Amino acid sequence: MAGRRARALGELEAEVLRLLRSADVPLSAKEIVGVFSEPRPAYTTVLTVLDRLQVKGQVDRVAFSPRKLRFRATTTAEESASDSMLTALSTVDDRSAALMMFAGRLDDTDVAFLRDALKARHPPE
Repeated sequence: MAGRRARALGELEAEVLRLLRSADVPLSAKEIVGVFSEPRPAYTTVLTVLDRLQVKGQVDRVAFSPRKLRFRATTTAEESASDSMLTALSTVDDRSAALMMFAGRLDDTDVAFLRDALKARHPPE
């Protein structure tokens, strides 16, 4: 089925990052392809994704030799999510409004956790 996408845009990058983050050791592109179920992405497609992730600073190349490249994630999923939130905040004119909208969409458990985290960061005097 040439020319037809098996995954949504960004889904393959997210899956490759998830695999790299869950691995205990750096992985080769061949090992990454081998983890996917059918339809598996092409080896060259995975290499392209890895190159793009490297340009974005989300993946490092680990070279054991010129022909044995392996890759590892540079951040955890949590660090990446935090960076995304901070980047999103930097793009709006009214940070307070954006934060209020975000906080208003959190469930009670997340609100309680965030409240406790803020208290720990800024304890009462």
